[in-house]
Formats: sequence, C-alpha cells, structure tokens
Amino acid sequence: MRTNDPDHDVPESAYEAMYQLYKQIIIAAYETYGYLFDYVDPDRNETKHPMTQWIKWFAQRLANDEAEFPWNFPVAQYHQIKIIAADQNYETNFGDFMIADDQLRSLVPAVGYHYNTDDGPKAPYKQLADQYDHEVWYSEGVAPMTRGDYRVRASAGTGIGGQQSGLDIANRLIKSYFKSRRSLYLFQPAVAAYYPGVNYSHKELITAQQPWSGHFTVDNVGLQIIKHFTDFVTCGWDPKTAWRILTTACYSGVGGTENLGTHTDAASYMTFVAPDKQDFSTVFVNDSATPHQYRVNITNLPNKRLYVWQSTGPTQATAAYDSQLKKMVATPAITAGAFTVTVPAYAIITVTTLDKTQDTSVQYQRITAAQPNDVLVQDADRQLLYEDHFDYPQFESTYLDHRGGTPRYLTDQGGAFEVVTDQTKKPILQQMITEKERALDWEYSFAPNFTVGDDRWSDYTVTLAYRFDTTTVQNSPDGNYIGIDLRQTTDVKGRLESAPYVVKLDTNGFYQLLVRDQVVLFDYVTVFDPEKWHQLSFGAKGNVLTAELDGQPLFTWTDTKNPTYAGRVKVGCGYFKTQISQLTVKQAAAGNLVTKRLDNLNQAVTYTGSWQHLVGQRNTIWERTLSIATNAPASFEFDYQGHGFALVSHQKEPVTLQLIIDGTCVVDQVQTNAGAEKGTHYKWLQATAGQHHAKVVVLSGAYQLDAIEILERQV
Repeated sequence: MRTNDPDHDVPESAYEAMYQLYKQIIIAAYETYGYLFDYVDPDRNETKHPMTQWIKWFAQRLANDEAEFPWNFPVAQYHQIKIIAADQNYETNFGDFMIADDQLRSLVPAVGYHYNTDDGPKAPYKQLADQYDHEVWYSEGVAPMTRGDYRVRASAGTGIGGQQSGLDIANRLIKSYFKSRRSLYLFQPAVAAYYPGVNYSHKELITAQQPWSGHFTVDNVGLQIIKHFTDFVTCGWDPKTAWRILTTACYSGVGGTENLGTHTDAASYMTFVAPDKQDFSTVFVNDSATPHQYRVNITNLPNKRLYVWQSTGPTQATAAYDSQLKKMVATPAITAGAFTVTVPAYAIITVTTLDKTQDTSVQYQRITAAQPNDVLVQDADRQLLYEDHFDYPQFESTYLDHRGGTPRYLTDQGGAFEVVTDQTKKPILQQMITEKERALDWEYSFAPNFTVGDDRWSDYTVTLAYRFDTTTVQNSPDGNYIGIDLRQTTDVKGRLESAPYVVKLDTNGFYQLLVRDQVVLFDYVTVFDPEKWHQLSFGAKGNVLTAELDGQPLFTWTDTKNPTYAGRVKVGCGYFKTQISQLTVKQAAAGNLVTKRLDNLNQAVTYTGSWQHLVGQRNTIWERTLSIATNAPASFEFDYQGHGFALVSHQKEPVTLQLIIDGTCVVDQVQTNAGAEKGTHYKWLQATAGQHHAKVVVLSGAYQLDAIEILERQV
C-alpha cells in the first residue's frame, strides 16, 4: 500500500499475511538452495516512511514463531535471524526513531541506509554505534563505475581516481565511518550475474554475464583498492580475532555526500588495530592531483618495522593499466614514536606493521577468466543459437528441483517464469504471477517478461511454442498477449517494449509491430483459437523484419530510418499463466554474428586528433565510457578479424565519416544514422572474411563512439 503514513494506514490485521510472505521466502530459500538468511529487512527498500510498528511486530513474531515449519527446517536458527532496518536512501530519520524508542532499539540490532555518507542532523547513527554498540551499515553502495583498465585512458587524467572510481569508493568507506560510524559496506553489486542493460549495468567488481561460456571479467583496479583494507586486517565479528577501527585515527575531509567529488585534496585515512593492540594498519586515500604527506605519531606500541603498500595508475603511457597496483614501496621504521609517509596523486596506500611480503594472496596478480568470451551458439552446423525444451536431459533428474524450477539463461522481470509439469508430465515454462498475486514493487513494475541470450546475436529468428491461459480473470480485457523482442540491449525499466523491435499477439488474434516503442503495424488473424497451442516466429536479418504464426506469414517490414543490428531476446505476456513448451533461436541464413565487442577505451583502439574520453557515464552506454571527437578531422583505428564491423552510439547531430580499410579509402564520405545508445549508427560489410585494419576519419560533426562490434557472417 502506497501511503505517506504506513504505520497508521496499514492495519495490524494485515501484518500476519505480510509476515507469511517473508517466512515462506526464507523457508523456500533454505529448502531449494540450502542457506538461511542471517538478516532481514521487513520494510520497503529505500522507504521514505519507515514502518516502526510493523518492524517491531515482525521482529517479535520472527523470534517466537513455532508453527508450520517443514520437519527438517532449523527453527532455532530461524529465531536467531536479526533485523536490519530501514535501508533508507539518503533519509536518516530512522536513526532518530531508534534513539527515541527503547523497544525498537532492542529489537533492531543493525541499522543501515544507502549512499549518503553523512549522519542525520542529530547524529543518531554515531550515537547508536558509540553509545548503544549497534551495528551501522552502508547497506547499499555502488562499486566503481567504469573498470579501471578503461578509466586510466580518460581525458581527465585522474588515473585510477575520479568520481565513481575505486578511489572514490575507498573515500566513501572512510567518510561513512568517520561521519556516521558505518563499518560494513555492501556493494550494489559486487558481482553482476544478470544480463547488462538493466538499471544497474556496468558498476560491479566482477562481471559474470555469460553463463554459457563461464567467462568473467574482473575490475582488478577496484578489487585491489578494496583489498588495501581487507588484506591488512582480520575482518569479522569475532571479538577475539576481529580488528577494531580506531576512531580517533580516522578522518575524511572530502566533500560530497555520495559521489565524493569536491575537496578531494582533503585528508582521508582510516586506522585498524589488532585486539591485542600490538599491530595496526592505516589506509590513506588521495583522489587529487597533489601529493599528500602525513606525519603519524604512535603511542603505546613497540617500535616495529612498517610496510607501505601502494596502488596508483600507470606512470608511463605505454605501461599496462595495472603496472602500479599493490606494490610494496617502502619499509620505514617507527622512529621516536612517529613516521612520515607520502601518498602520491591519485593513489591509495596502506601502512601496516604486518609483514605480508611473502603472502601470495596479498601480492597483486591480474585475475582473468580461463574461458574465452564466446558467443552463445548451441549448434553451429544447424545454425542453432539456442533452444530450450525446459527438460534438461543432460543433467540429473533433480536439476530443476535444485534450481527451484528456474530455467537456464532466463532472467525474469515483472513476473515469474518457472518450469512446471503439465498433465502428461511434460516440462512446461509457465508464468506464475497473476494480477491478484502481484506484489508491490520497490518503485514500479511492468508486465511479466524475461530476457535470454547473447547481446551479440545479430541476424536471427525466435520461435515460441506457446498456449494462452484463458481461465485467469484480470481487470484488463486486452492484457492477455504474448510478445517477442529482438535485438534488446537496454532495459532500464524492465519493459517488454524496451527492445527496438517488438511483436505482440493477443487472445483475440490482433497483432502489432512496435519499432522503437511506436506501433508501426496493426492487424489481426481472421481465424484464431486462443485455447490451442500456437507457434509464433519473429526474426530480423539486416534491417528486414518478418513474423509468422503457425507457419503462415504475418508481415514483412523494413526499417529504413535507423535500424539496430544486434541484441538479445525478450519474451513477455500479461499477468496470466501463459505456457511455453519450446524456445528456439536460429541464425538467419548468411546472417551476421557479433564475435567481439571492443569498448571505445579498449587498448586495441587508438585515436588521432582532438578527442574527449569520458568515464562514469550513463548505464545505457557500454561500460559507461564514451569517446567524443571534439574537432574534426579526427580519427580512430583498430584491427579486426571477420566480415566487417558496426560502430555503436547515438549521434546527436549529423556526422560524416570516411572509411579506410588496409590503407585504401573504400568510403570517401558517408553520413551515419542517428543510432541509439548501445545501437548501431554505421555498419561496414565485405564479401570475404579476413584480418584487416580499419581507420575511421571523422570529417564533420561532433562524433561519439561507444563501442565497435566485429561482425562474422555465417555461410
């Protein structure tokens, strides 16, 4: 229920049903995946109006519930689950509520809020930690936006620093403790194992978005910056082993409350001390162009040898991006109870009494995936990119049980698509959420849909075998439909219509084609039985779209204005229990695949002329990076192996390019399409594949380059 006063407007009679939702989720997670939650927040994510009465009721119910648990469920451990609240976003009034309410404080051992590093006006979070020994969490914070290997090429010249960099995150860790006593930082996310394109894209420490290949990428810069904290302390809650933060030796004068982008030349440091007070580690962060020098006075500690570990960007233009990560640069001694240390520009250092010089887990090693980043192609001989019958005979019979009925490679949004068995015991993919069962989402929610596949797929056809649910009743009479999207790369709001090309067919036999969220074709099937199984196909080759229903053509349509050439598949329906028995994605005959996508700041791309290289951009841009030619003529060059390439980004004004392949001008002048964010504005193809060198010259216009997609044609 959306209200500005939920504690008053949500009656206590609704609490039990609300509690049961949490309880059943906790039980299901334990039974399906084998883990039990340690903490739970019963309030809404980033609430502006914390439900303190509900939180207290929930905490007491959680601790005393003895009824209706599975026979093997660890009920005693369930009773020990702790409450974390209220996960507000910037607001701090829940801290005030905790200070004012003894009962609430006794029932909620951990408090957390998001992004804002400052405390409230009355410093409630400092009070909770210092006076009441409460845990205070930075319960949602970003990871670095734009990986460090790209960031070091930015025009700003900040190396591994700058807004939303690893150094920025390190400053947030320090400032959030100094200002509001937060001792736990939760990344949103630390590992991204969802398809890129949603709201949270391109801001993680580890990217694992190709489950078919096992490939992953690591932001080695961001990870090592975090390890400057964790490698030189013992973390955790065990009072016998966990190091303490020495509050009197922590400080941050960096400006800003979330993105710490002002006064970055101010002091920033954090000190940890071992339980026996015989060892310490201090982390210093300098996200500015001016070196910092510190003199540190030591009392009540033996004169020990110190070890200084440092990370900064490459010191030479030709050096590897990680050539200066996690270097042990000095071993000064404590002299007369003090030592002096200099922190270079755009650097982080840890000064520690611990000798970690022989510890291989501390020494920097670049982490890369053993598996190549192969395009998802299930059977090249059959031109089969992907097919799913939802039975998975290649795995054990308990495979789906262990996954809770979750199909492979599918990401739900809005609804829940699970594998069930029909009357003949055949596995069927079924959308499970009806309108009456729909929960209140965090901010908004669109109708059920799922995403599947590889965003490097280009020319392909999707075929669904499906059956409508004609028994469920909902408010909207025309909300019962099936839809297929092609070439989807951006999906910030979780909509079926987020893809450039969408076909929808409803139970009345009406169908429509949407191109860039506009209906361009509307028609109907004269004889259509919604009770039967049907087969809907939707495909794209080049800029030509085709659709069929049960083998009969629906339409052929050509996108002549601003075609998009690559992206994955989305499938959606209304809040009905629509069933799908087969999903097939086949490559078009003589169609193209994107074999590799080069980011504009990849080391393989070189630039000549006047360019501005930007990082930390919108999540609708690959890797949040963008290169802009600020004064024509300017050019960029790269090598490619294949039949051609596509240039990706949105051109805000007319741009003219010249194309030189292997030293020969093959296109003297061409005006690009407008393109779209993560969309193609120019494509070059040739008859035969091979190793080539391309030079693209910007002749006029403010040209923007996001990525380069290397194309390979399937013969």
